[in-house]
Amino acid sequence: MLKVGDKVACPPHGVGIIEGIEEREVGNKKFKFFKIGLIGKNMSILVPESSIETSGIRPVLTEKDIEEIFSFLSEVPENISEKWTVRHRLNIDRIRTGDVKELATVVRNLSFRAKEKELSYSEKRMFDEAFNKLCEEIALSLGEDIKKVKQRVRKILKGVSKK
Repeated sequence: MLKVGDKVACPPHGVGIIEGIEEREVGNKKFKFFKIGLIGKNMSILVPESSIETSGIRPVLTEKDIEEIFSFLSEVPENISEKWTVRHRLNIDRIRTGDVKELATVVRNLSFRAKEKELSYSEKRMFDEAFNKLCEEIALSLGEDIKKVKQRVRKILKGVSKK
């Protein structure tokens, strides 16, 4: 169970820290809400305690998870569709899942594709969104500066090439 002070990923908002638990009255019933301060966004969200599991909110990555993500990012992707519409739909669906491995797939695949052919405007935006979310979570989890994490991830992605 989540508690005050926990670092969490909040799809689609980003990452944050549970700042407190508030009780609010809604329609003559009292409900408990987790107040989550979002990192880098100067805002908080309230999530009903009863819907935490279905909301996709989860603890941030562990160090072991991060090493697995770094390893995954260094792999050459397979079966990237040549059709823009297919890639776009798949990537949107992957980002929406809130699953960090799916987010890493978008980052890796679009980075690799950009080496072969310039990305469209929307794919560049999608890459930036996924890249930033991934790096924010890694930075929060490790307690590192976001700029350092972005440099590290870029270095990994730059090293990926067809054998």
